[in-house]
Formats: sequence, C-alpha cells, structure tokens
Amino acid sequence: MAYLRTVNGLKTNEAGTGSIAVSLAVPNNNTYRLHSASCKFDAAPTTSENFTITLDANAGPAYDILLYTVDPAAAAATSLLWQPDQPLLLEAGDQIDIAYTNTDGRTYGVQITSEVV
Repeated sequence: MAYLRTVNGLKTNEAGTGSIAVSLAVPNNNTYRLHSASCKFDAAPTTSENFTITLDANAGPAYDILLYTVDPAAAAATSLLWQPDQPLLLEAGDQIDIAYTNTDGRTYGVQITSEVV
C-alpha cells in the first residue's frame, strides 16, 4: 500500500487480485476531509459479496460507522466511486477502511483521497 502526502492532503493507492483490505490512516498533525474512495475492477464480479467503506474512529468502537456498502455483482459494476454527501472530517487516529472478499479474484485498483482542512 502506498501513502502519498500531497500538498493539500493524503492519498492511498493499492492494486491486486486477492481480497481487498485497504486503509487510509490520518496522521497526528492535521484534520482531513475525506474526498473520495474508488475501486476499478478489470471485469464485473459475479459472486455476490459486499464491498464496504468504514470509518474506524479514533474515539473508539462506539463511533465506528459503515459509510457505504454495495454488491458489485448485483450491480454488474466494474467501477465504484463513493463521495460523502456532506463533509466528513477525520481527526488524528481515524482510519478509512475498504474491504471486499473478491472471491472471483478480479484485478482491482483502489484509491482513497482526502484533503487538509
């Protein structure tokens, strides 16, 4: 997993063919706004499984929340893009997690982007 610090934010990219477990951890020095999370598959998955985006809150498990879920097979989707409808502020220690079992072994590319507030 590659973390890139850009002038105005953080970005992580990961590609592969196995299960998806990608995270963007917020460092201790700034507050960030989640901009987007995306996934591109080489072909639409056919096995019904949930692709999830979750906030793993620094404040503890009582504050963790499922932000987005979709079954790419049901949607015959090769591209997924999720952007919060309202600003989602992330504090130091918060983490955005993307998970997908990927039983079909589709090649994927995942990206999570954020910006400094």
